[in-house]
Amino acid sequence: MLAIEALKLALEKENGSIALYTKLANTHAEIKDLLADLLNEEYKHKKRIEEKIRELTKY
Repeated sequence: MLAIEALKLALEKENGSIALYTKLANTHAEIKDLLADLLNEEYKHKKRIEEKIRELTKY
């Protein structure tokens, strides 16, 4: 597996986590703060992965 493929797979997983935490936050108000923190971390991960993909695909 190439590095870019690995990063794209990781990006898919981050997007899945974002979707899951968003859904859970909408249905479990008692842990919404925790889920918001986890979402924030996932968005940071997503941004870093996207930046690395852009870096590796520059010409």
